[in-house]
Amino acid sequence: MLSKGQGTTMGTYAQLIQALDMDHRANEAHEFWLKKIGRDLHSVPWKLCNRMISIYYRNNMLENLIKLFKGLEAFDRQHPEKSIVQKVADSYEMLGLLEEKERVLEKYNHLFIEAAKGQNKKHRNASSKKNKKSGKPKK
Repeated sequence: MLSKGQGTTMGTYAQLIQALDMDHRANEAHEFWLKKIGRDLHSVPWKLCNRMISIYYRNNMLENLIKLFKGLEAFDRQHPEKSIVQKVADSYEMLGLLEEKERVLEKYNHLFIEAAKGQNKKHRNASSKKNKKSGKPKK
């Protein structure tokens, strides 16, 4: 749990990391992360972890991305978003660690299955709305 005032501080840290990212200063964002935030991963908001993972991915800092992800897993903080898991899997692949990539994809397979089900549902709803507007019966 966050102590008094820590939520506001984390928000300020998130803004600073975002500003460094927008200014293409990924190394400084990484240094700041290590000094101020990355030591206590169980209380860091997911939004901030997502931002750092994305910064690492965009700037080809793949070892740092994997280290952060493993740290989050060590605290049993399983990620709810498919995009982050895909970035981690891609990072493993780019580093030639195909067994680790498969492990991550297998562990978080439910995210990809749920996303596929959601896509099919959206597609069906969109096509049925289109058919209703045009007056054509569904096949």
